Amino acid sequence: MKQSLKIIATVFTCFGMTAFAQSAGITLSGAKHDATLPVEITAENLSVDQASNTASFAGNARVGQGALRLGADRITVKYDQTGGQIASVTATGNVVFTNGTDMAEASNAVYDVTFGGLVMTGNVLLVQGQTAISGDRLDLNVLANTAKVTGNVKTVLTPK
Repeated sequence: MKQSLKIIATVFTCFGMTAFAQSAGITLSGAKHDATLPVEITAENLSVDQASNTASFAGNARVGQGALRLGADRITVKYDQTGGQIASVTATGNVVFTNGTDMAEASNAVYDVTFGGLVMTGNVLLVQGQTAISGDRLDLNVLANTAKVTGNVKTVLTPK
């Protein structure tokens, strides 16, 4: 039990300092992200699997820090055992990522902490103000602040 609590504490700490800190580079048009703010994770259930180095938050899982929010049916955090650093965050089912009023939604998302990439797949919709773009896949590089939508792309632009 003590080891499980230590793992959970490590996941919370690493997620806040690593995953969301690297998300600070993403600028849809939301508020500037403050990585020093507390991280709040809520879900109906939590399970930790030490053999696979994962912690899974299921049932209306939500992660928030400042204006950044990630929500899904299930959020799984994978970490390396030696340093307790997060390698990736996987969100499945009804995924919504927001920064202030901007948002992206999809069926699935994987955030690679080392690369700084957030890949969202399955009925992707990116909304920024009155502009919306849909497609099969959204690749965001939060470190380089670049984005690419591919597969069945459709957009609605509102002129000023």
